[in-house]
Parts: sequence; structure tokens; C-alpha cells
Amino acid sequence: MKKLLCIFLTLLFVVGVFASCATTPSANTDTSKNTEEQTTEAVTTEVPEEELSNEEIAKRYLDALPQAKYNREFNILCMAGVGNSEKEIWAEEASTEPIEDAVFKRNAAMYDTFGVTITKNAQVAVSTAAQNDIKSNAKSYDLIMANGPDTGALAQNGYLYNFLDLADYMNLDKEWWDPGTLRDCVINGKVYFMNGDINILDNDVTWIMLFNKKMIEDNDLTEPYDLVKNGTWTLDKFYEYVKTVSKDNGDGKFDQNDTYGFLTTNGGGLTNFLYTSDIRTVELRDGTPEVVMGEYQDKILDLLAYCKKLLHEDNVSWVSINDPAQTRDMFMNNQGLFYSEVLSYIVNLADMDSPYGVLPTPKYDEKQKDYRTHVDGVGSMISIPSNIDKPEEAAYIIEAFALYSYAYLTPAYYDVTLKRKKSRDSESTEMIDIILQSRSYDIGYIYSTIGLPTMFNQLVANGSTDFASKYKNNEKKAKKALESIMKKYNKI
Repeated sequence: MKKLLCIFLTLLFVVGVFASCATTPSANTDTSKNTEEQTTEAVTTEVPEEELSNEEIAKRYLDALPQAKYNREFNILCMAGVGNSEKEIWAEEASTEPIEDAVFKRNAAMYDTFGVTITKNAQVAVSTAAQNDIKSNAKSYDLIMANGPDTGALAQNGYLYNFLDLADYMNLDKEWWDPGTLRDCVINGKVYFMNGDINILDNDVTWIMLFNKKMIEDNDLTEPYDLVKNGTWTLDKFYEYVKTVSKDNGDGKFDQNDTYGFLTTNGGGLTNFLYTSDIRTVELRDGTPEVVMGEYQDKILDLLAYCKKLLHEDNVSWVSINDPAQTRDMFMNNQGLFYSEVLSYIVNLADMDSPYGVLPTPKYDEKQKDYRTHVDGVGSMISIPSNIDKPEEAAYIIEAFALYSYAYLTPAYYDVTLKRKKSRDSESTEMIDIILQSRSYDIGYIYSTIGLPTMFNQLVANGSTDFASKYKNNEKKAKKALESIMKKYNKI
């Protein structure tokens, strides 16, 4: 009885909030007024979206969806026990924990508005479970949330539905969908997997930059927020900051007990230099993925020389070897001005005494238009089984699910991520907005058999600038791997 009362009260809250919001139609739905007078009134009273909250924007687009009661379960297959993989899908009841409470409200709203019951099916081997289900045509799942490599494998073997075939029923270009997946993951004119506000595990493993505000102040430096906003937060500017703070603790040797300008790990922290510089190993050419890393040779040589200077000379950086806890602890102990890690590590800094800020990783140079970063392969991706029943209906449900996630889950995620910062500045929220809207996706990274991001990582780790010979030895293998992948896609 207590649980039912909790659900009822939550639904009253959800309905009340959305009933109070202003509405305008989706761009995909024709709900124009019948008279010129009515049309004029609608236009003059509309509030610009930039002045609205997430809930108010979601309300506008939810009202434009078919107001149907589907009276069905919507089954989501997700990873068992991987970070927030289960938590992003389902919560049993309202909670004082913001993300759990937001998920509960979102799912309750789906049931109240559309008669859709969200169910979670967590599996250790998501890819195997999805393949077996689709092969047997059991149709047990409506949405799949596997990691990047597993999602890529499902796509190339024809197990996933093309999002672009559902574009008339979803607002894929809106902010509750990740523009990077829509832009970078087009294969043969189709998009088989995306990210958006439905999932937060992809946010958790997005690479960012943190900076220590106390060390900024102690060294008479300026917080770099304005640099980010005016487009001058570059690798060169980053190095200017980094080189000013490194110092030995007095024992005559540089190790984990000393102070550095930059801290990171030998994994994604090194690989991300490739993506922050807006370089990909594979790009779409006339709609077809091609190995193109060699075309960036001059830029990569310059980048490798920079990484050698930053990471291997003058003791300005410390790279932990397979020990992310080491650099986390060093940053918390004021031993690093900048710290490159994934977004979820902000929560791990709850006990840090010094205030810190959040930044995108710096651009290659000022000519680069956008800040860039990448999502670690363990992050979840959103996909639809290829044999799903009533795909148009599923599209409306998924769009509603994304909108309610945008209204409830995303603000809660920001709250949990930033609430324990010693300096809760508005700039950090703005920086996270920039980061999550500027992620790039490299087919050469999603499909690890191509191998080129790993090659780059090894060059950086070794302080080597010998790109030409390394690439020559790996290019043929990479092209062969991509050719094998595309042969499967071409059969779909």
C-alpha cells in the first residue's frame, strides 16, 4: 500500500509539473491553427527555448507526440553490474537519491501518460542475449543498451534497426540526442546506434579536464573559463599553465610524491589527445567509412611532438600506469593543477578539500571550430532490435522516453555530479554542456580490430614521434579490418 501511494503521489507531481508548462508543436507535427488570428496569437506568445527549463521544453515536444495509451511493457536489455548501466533504466521507488528518484519519476510519467511500463532485463553478456533473441524471433526486447564494441558487433551483423528510418517520428537533431552519434556513426547512409539523455553511462565515461582552483590562485593564474568561451583554450595555452607549477618535494627525484601541472592515466587519457585535436582514424567519405589517419600525418607528427614535451620532458606531468586511483589521490592532495579523467570521477572527489572546476579538454589550436573529446568504449549506447514490432510506435515511445529523461534524469545527473564540489560555480555546468555536446565518435575506436587508436596511444606512451613507420606497418591491417566489417554491413 505504501509503495502504491508513493507511485500515485509521484504521478500527481509529474502531471502537475507538465500541466503548468507552455506548449508548442514539434517540427515533425503539423498542428497549425485554422485561422490567421489563431496563428498570429501562437507565434507572438511562444517563449524561445533558450528561456525555458528542460521540463518546459520537454512538455512542448511531448504534447506534439500522439497522445495514445499503448498499454504495453517496454523491455530494455542492459548490461548487468556495469557502473550506472542498470540504474539509468529502472528504479523500484521514489528515493532521496536524485538519479534514482529521477528515473522513477520518468518511468512513472511514461506509464501515466502513455500506458508504457518500463522494464529492465540486465545481462552479463548483452550482445549474446540480443543475438539469440533476434535469431529466434522471440522479440523479448524493445531497446538494447550494450557497450560500444558490442553495439558495433550487433550492428554489423544486421541485428539493429536504422534510426534514420524513424526520423519522421523522432527529433534526432534535438538536444536530448547526442549530435556526435548522429554525425559520426552513419554507415551506408544508416545510423544503427546513438546516445542521448536516456543513458548516463556514456556521460560517466566521457573524458574531461579538471583544474585545481587553489593552485590557480596560489600561482597567480587566471581561471580558464573565459578561454573556453572565447575559443582560445588550446593545447599551447594549456602547456603555458602546466609548466608553471611543477616542483620536486625536496628529495631530488620526481615521483608520485611531487607536484605537477598535469595528471592522467596511460589509457584513455593518452588516447584522448587524438580526439581533442579533432582527428579520427576512420571517416565517412561519400557515406562510406574509410581509413584516413594517414591524411592527418603532419598534424599527428606535431601532436606527438607536443605530447612528448608535455608527458616526457621537464617533469611537468605525471601519468599513472594502470592505477587511476593514484592520480585521483594526487589531484585531491593538490599535487596536480590539471587532471584528465572521465566525468564520473567528479563524484569520486567528494572528500577533496580544495575547490576545483570542470573544463573541456583543450583544442588543438584556435582554428579548430569545436572542442572535442571521446567516450570510453565501456559506455552504453542506445540501439533498437532489427525485428521490433510496430517500429513507428516504438519510435514514439523512445522519443517520449528521451524527453522525460531530458526533463528529469539529466538535471538530476548534473546535480549528483556537481553537488559535492567545494566551489559550485555556474561555469562548471556550462562546461559540461559544452563537453557532452562536442563528443566525437570514431568508427576506428568503436571497432577495436582496426587498431589505430591503440597505435597512437602506444606512440604517446613511449614518447615517440615515429608515426610514419608505425602507420605504414598498421595501415594495411586497419584497412583489411574495416573491409571485413563493411562486407557484413553491405549484406544488410
